Amino acid sequence: MEEIIEKLKDILSSEGLINIKAKDIANALKIHPDTFNSMKFRNAIPYKQILNFLHERNININYFFYGTSPKNTLECESTYRILKLYKTNASLGGGGYNEYLESEDIIIDDKLLSRFKAKKCDLITCYGDSMEPLIQNNSILLCDKQKAYKNSNIYAVNTADGLFVKQVFMKDNGCILRSINTAYNDVFYSHGEYMIIGEIIAEIRSLR
Repeated sequence: MEEIIEKLKDILSSEGLINIKAKDIANALKIHPDTFNSMKFRNAIPYKQILNFLHERNININYFFYGTSPKNTLECESTYRILKLYKTNASLGGGGYNEYLESEDIIIDDKLLSRFKAKKCDLITCYGDSMEPLIQNNSILLCDKQKAYKNSNIYAVNTADGLFVKQVFMKDNGCILRSINTAYNDVFYSHGEYMIIGEIIAEIRSLR
């Protein structure tokens, strides 16, 4: 943590700050000074805030942490995105989906997201067997909120009965939500009774 603080001081000094104190670093990282001092005492590095700090200044992450840039050796530049993992049950319902839900930040390599052609994405948890064998119980799903709708694709759909992950078939008077598991019947919702959150474009079965 002390080494990280010295590197942050160097960056802030290059921006014109003088006599840099712990509270100045905390403010730059957008952390409350008391919280920052506690993290310093526990030798807990605030990776999320540092990544945001570096991203705002276009500073290479590898160079900051390790003193080397992959651009020099591999002719590439690693970038990362921070996605929200919303702690809501999907597939079998169990709660609506909105920005006020409890969530945690997950750092994912942008190259991985590029492979899925992911745009504005969130991560949501998925429980139950209604979409098996395609989607397994306790998976984490990558939900793209900007993809154009395509009939029969799989979407996260918010309803008064909870959040579902289903195949969506649009009809004149509403939509049909269909499970992959044939043990479950189709569910119909009239227009105004549902909201399509985004398309499910990937399934992550383990985050380690």
